[in-house]
Amino acid sequence: MKIGIAAPLSIALVNGGVKTQVLQTTKHLKNIGLDVEFIHLDQTHFDYDLVHVFAAGPETVGISKQVADSGIKLVVSPVFYSNRSTSTISASLKVEKTVSGIGSGIRSDFGIKSEICNWADLVLPNTRSELELVRDGLKVPPSKLHMIPNGVESRFAESTPLLFQKTYGVKDFVLFVGQAGAPRKNVIQLLKAASNLDEQIVIIGSFYENDYSRQCLEIVNSLTNVLLIENMEHDSPLLESAYAACKVFCLPSLYETPGIAAMEAALAGANISITRKGGTTEYFRELAHYFDPNNQDQLESSIRNALLTENSSELRDHILSNFTWEIVAKKTARAYSIIS
Repeated sequence: MKIGIAAPLSIALVNGGVKTQVLQTTKHLKNIGLDVEFIHLDQTHFDYDLVHVFAAGPETVGISKQVADSGIKLVVSPVFYSNRSTSTISASLKVEKTVSGIGSGIRSDFGIKSEICNWADLVLPNTRSELELVRDGLKVPPSKLHMIPNGVESRFAESTPLLFQKTYGVKDFVLFVGQAGAPRKNVIQLLKAASNLDEQIVIIGSFYENDYSRQCLEIVNSLTNVLLIENMEHDSPLLESAYAACKVFCLPSLYETPGIAAMEAALAGANISITRKGGTTEYFRELAHYFDPNNQDQLESSIRNALLTENSSELRDHILSNFTWEIVAKKTARAYSIIS
């Protein structure tokens, strides 16, 4: 079986979860013997048995339609989450179809995602929550849906704290890693919590030239316990070491599906304080400390509880048993066989 992999060009600009998902899935599919290669989004000729598109949206709608029209099997990992209810999403799509029917031609992001997923032969959500949104909100037939989890590199289980401690002189801190300037990551809430915490807060990630980032940096400038470090490459030994050196890894995001960085930190031994939005509880179960990302008191309480909790290997072992990229690749290959 020859497989083409397509993903938005925008993932090349940031070291985010979608980029990691695409690269690691492709790498480990090759490792188990599949013939896999990346394809261009503007490609019109497809010499493949199957094309797997990551991130259903405006950037991938064109190639998804081309593949579907060509008769080649189309697999889609939608990378979709919304705080809106399935009924609200479904109702908005009905209105959109009615308006389009009388000539506007306007399509929302929901409409584009629904089209792509309905063109697909197989749709691979990462969480049960995402599956329900796709099924009940985007109205994709259940027969097309097959849940495949996100993954993590097992190398993080071998991380040690010494390099980060030697470089920055801190340990047992609260750590965030990610796109700090992206409002969805909700770092501003973590920074607000920092003023009520005695522990060092370390932010690894870049801020942008936008109002949100400026608000965050104003808070940072008023505090003495926040260390900002520019974004690190995903294969950086310093990043591995940072995970091992922290006491608590915190993801205050508005939602995560499920937060690859949190899985990496958990493998390195960190306690996890994380948003409960977006399917995180499906991965971390009762082994993490959860909060509503819009509730400042819950966030601070979650971090404090995580700081007071003894580090254990239980979460690390759970992730190693269920969510490594080796496991994800095998599940993905089995899913392909459903339609091949």
